Amino acid sequence: MKIPRRIIAFAFILALVVSEARAAGGPGSASGAGLKVPVWARPTAMGGAFAGLADDASSLYWNPAGLATVTAPEISLLHTLYVADTRYQAVGYTQPSALGTVGSSVNLLNYGKIPRTLERTDGLYGGPSGTVNPQDLYLAVGWGGALVPGRLRAGITLRGAFQQLSGASLAGGGINAGLLWDTPVPGCRLGLVAENLGSMGGGGRMLPVSGVGGASFRVNLAPGFHIIYAADVRQAVDAEIMWCMGGELALFDAIFLRGGWRAGGNAFAGPSAGVGLEYPLTWFSGGFTLKLDYAAADSGELGRSQRFQLGIRFGTHPVRLGSIGGGKGDETACLTWKGRGPEFVIYLWSEEDRQWTQVTDRSVKEKRYPLIGFPPGKYVFRVVSVDPLRPDWIGPESGDLEVVIEPTYEPPPEAVKAKPVKVKKPAVRKAAPKK
Repeated sequence: MKIPRRIIAFAFILALVVSEARAAGGPGSASGAGLKVPVWARPTAMGGAFAGLADDASSLYWNPAGLATVTAPEISLLHTLYVADTRYQAVGYTQPSALGTVGSSVNLLNYGKIPRTLERTDGLYGGPSGTVNPQDLYLAVGWGGALVPGRLRAGITLRGAFQQLSGASLAGGGINAGLLWDTPVPGCRLGLVAENLGSMGGGGRMLPVSGVGGASFRVNLAPGFHIIYAADVRQAVDAEIMWCMGGELALFDAIFLRGGWRAGGNAFAGPSAGVGLEYPLTWFSGGFTLKLDYAAADSGELGRSQRFQLGIRFGTHPVRLGSIGGGKGDETACLTWKGRGPEFVIYLWSEEDRQWTQVTDRSVKEKRYPLIGFPPGKYVFRVVSVDPLRPDWIGPESGDLEVVIEPTYEPPPEAVKAKPVKVKKPAVRKAAPKK
């Protein structure tokens, strides 16, 4: 398996940057601690092992290269019950375009009310003086697109950080950059991310610079059922190395069970678990998918946090399969569907190879495909909308349809009625009398 040179170069630069930052850093050397809090429910439930998966809108935070896999507009709302009285709120939006996918988010970390104390001129305790409510505000905008269509993706996120303290405030900014590679091994994906390359003002302290490498592997068990394994390794300038691992089991492409574990690193180590639900709905002539996600994660000595997320993915499931059956006479069995899309590609599920195989050699415009050459039997088809002008863009998949092709109808042969045959009696010649 040949590794693209872009990935090798990026990995070398990432290792160099992290090593140099770590040499100048150490515990407590970085500001913007809120940037290290895991955001969004699905990656958190999977133990933070998402840099090598990054296949949804949360890629803006975990690996911006994964934004290129987002094919429909999506909005996400997050509410986090963090340790003690701390609350974390976030709203995000992603929008695909012809030049890639753009995403943005606004995150607010509220530490709650903290007692404020005074200090006397001699340095001794001066008593209480009300409370303070420190907050962190993080803004992000990012882009993800394809470098090699269908194989290699890249992305970048620009971050703004604002901290409100007792009587003071700080501002700063940073950059996240990532790569995502779909390897020649089916279902295997690798990712690299450089996080928080920047600093805060008012002292010039660096953000929590981190380097992350991850891998994921997807196994299709049956139509609508799959399992994903993921693992990440993370090195931050102000913490020890962290190992993350997690998995996701999909049932009917609607119910998702997740679990993970973080080991080492910092206070965020410990087990995690969660569940997700997706349900397609129709609104007037359009469609969307309602997404509900929940995650619970231990944070070491800090306790347990919970995340509740609501998402709406617009324009999804535009392809709806119709019916299929055998025709009569010269009629051929056809697969039909309804939905929006420039063109469509048809896939067939292979039980032997446990994967989808493309049936059409090229995309089709007509929403009808004759199944010529398919012998009678049971099949599972999937229709995917594609855009021929954007080779890396793949629209939302349709629901899977199990169908049975009946044998072509042939009228029974008519009974052949035997006609009576008249048998002529041979002429009998009488012998002449003797004279």
